[in-house]
Formats: sequence, C-alpha cells, structure tokens
Amino acid sequence: MTKLPDHSWVRDASAVLELAAALADAPWVALDSESNSMFAYHERVCLLQLNVGGQLWLVDPFALTGDGPTPQAGAEALAPLAAPLADPKLRVWVHGGEYDVACLKRDFSLTLGNLFDTQQAASFLGWRRTGYAAVVEELCGIALAKEHTQHDWGQRPIDEFALGYALADVVHLPEIGAELVSRIQDADLDEELELANASVARAAAHDNSFDPARMWRLKGAGELRKDRHGVLAALYTWRDKMGRELDYPPGRLIANQPLINLANRAPTDHAALRRLRLRGAFMREHGDALLEVVANALENPPKVPARPSRERLPAREASRAKALKQWRREEAERRELPPHVILPPRALGWLVSEGVDRLAECPELGQKRAARYGETLRQLCAES
Repeated sequence: MTKLPDHSWVRDASAVLELAAALADAPWVALDSESNSMFAYHERVCLLQLNVGGQLWLVDPFALTGDGPTPQAGAEALAPLAAPLADPKLRVWVHGGEYDVACLKRDFSLTLGNLFDTQQAASFLGWRRTGYAAVVEELCGIALAKEHTQHDWGQRPIDEFALGYALADVVHLPEIGAELVSRIQDADLDEELELANASVARAAAHDNSFDPARMWRLKGAGELRKDRHGVLAALYTWRDKMGRELDYPPGRLIANQPLINLANRAPTDHAALRRLRLRGAFMREHGDALLEVVANALENPPKVPARPSRERLPAREASRAKALKQWRREEAERRELPPHVILPPRALGWLVSEGVDRLAECPELGQKRAARYGETLRQLCAES
C-alpha cells in the first residue's frame, strides 16, 4: 500500500480551533465529506477531508459529537469553522458539491461562502465524463482507486486504505480546480459558472424526516390499482419503521420495486409471498410481518396520503416553455455547450411563468446571458 500523505486529525475541541486558524490564514481549501447513507437509517457525515493551502486535515465528527444515541449538537462541535468557511475571501474547492453542502448544513450548520465546483466546471465545458476520478485522470494523468466508493464510513477505526481513498479526494482537487478555472476563462464562461456555483452553495439542508406522501415518488406507484394504494401506504410506513428500529436504510431493507410488487400482488400466504422471489434472509426475518401488514391493509385500508397534483400549465405558458426549450437546444448545439449553460433550469422556469417584462430579476440568468440573449428571449416570449 502507498504510504498515506502527512495529515492532521481533528478529534477534540483544541484541534478544531487549530483547523479554524489554518482556514482563516489560507488562500484556499479543498473540501470533501463522507457519509453513511447506505448503512444507517439517519445518515450522518462520518468524515471531513480538507486540504488547507496544502496541509491535509481529517475531521472525525464521531469523536467530536459522540457516537451514541444522543450525540452533542454537531453545529456546536464545529462552530469555530463556520466563519472562515463562509468568508468570501476563502476559495473552497469542491467536486459535485451539492450533496456535501446539504450535509454540512444539516449536521453542522456550515455554509461555504466562495465555492467553486469542479464538476460544474467540467460540465460547462461539455465534458461527458465529469466524475472526480475521470476529471483527475484527464487533467493529472492519475488513475484513482475505486474500491471504497461504497465503504461504510461509520465504522471505527477507519482502515488506512479507506483513508487513502478519502484523502485523494482533496489532494488533487486544487490542481484540477486551477486548470478548470483557466479553461472556463478561455471559454468565456466565468459569469455563467459563478452563478451555477452560487446555486450549489444555496443547496438546502437534507431533510431526514419520514414523509408518507413520498410513496408517490416510487416508480410505478401511480400505476397501481386504487384498491392497492392503501397496501402500498401500509408497506411504505412499515419499511420506514423497520429501518428506524434496525438503524438501516429502508431502501436497502427492501428496494422500491419489490415494495411496489408486494403492493400490487398483495400476497396473503407464504406461498404467494415466495412467488415474489424476495431475498431469502429478508423473507425469513420479515415474511410473517409482511403478510400481517398486507392482510391488515386489505381488511382495514389505512389513510392514503394525498397524491401530489401536477398542475397543467396555462396554454400560453406551455407554448412559451416549448419555444424556449427548442431554442435552448438549438443554441446549445450551435455553441457546442450543454443546454443548462445556455439557460439554467431555474431561469427557464422563471421565464415560462413570468415572461421577460422583468428580465433583470430572472434568477441565474446573469448580465452576460441577458445581454447576449435578451432580445431573443423577448421575441420568443412575445410570440408564444
């Protein structure tokens, strides 16, 4: 195994203060996080990796907040990091940062003031492969290990192979960031990318709470017979309850498609249940409970959460959306850029509903796009 690069651990309050001081003095920081969403009911940030101006740090939130059922408030544990990370003078390199931003806000109330997302940059340049390993290989000629992409970061201690994988995520990030900044400048896409980076930084904190109405998001839920909606509602609630009790992701306990199949078939005996070909271990552990849930739902259908309604756009807005999307697609092909670079989804949605009378208020459009496309947008909206 390759020797781990030199790094400092943050496992107590004094180390948090040292890291905060390093961030306050640094010109940039590369940041990444590892969570346990595939292994726990309530996911948590399990590890933070930071490259602070060339100095590597690993933050162990479990050591700082406690790994028991009632950990201390994470926001308090990392509070000294809030001000330097939010400082607009500190460039924060991330890759595919929306998930990290949402998790940092949820667990620690941390925001990133001057974020640069290298995956966004690669996407704006029209690259087809924008994953971190692909971008590092393209710009640095280095093939990164992939065997820890599904590692359980909630385990302690963390083995050195996994730590090496985690540190690699911030070791190369400043180098690819600097190169992508140059290429974005050459492509004259600075303002457009700045708006996209700001959008990533605004990502909302993840919500771990259970919402019964999310059952309607499952593929195939809307195609079930009406008399099976109650069965699905009961199964969906049962799956969440079991996941909470076992501290295991409900979707890994039983995946969405088998859950839909269960609701559709509504088996009432073990023979019918076996025909669904669920995992053997799962059947042995939960088969009786599943049959009971189905039987109860058939006999006394539970209240089914309201299905979100899809409002049809008024005719004028529908026509406007069609015209704008067609123009965006053609302009993207002409400039050899992805469509979202031409007109971000949020700007498109705003133009569809509001038109162009207040173009300066259009979110994520920016002055450059407004100057380049303003007349075209006015014409498209007027004609539709």
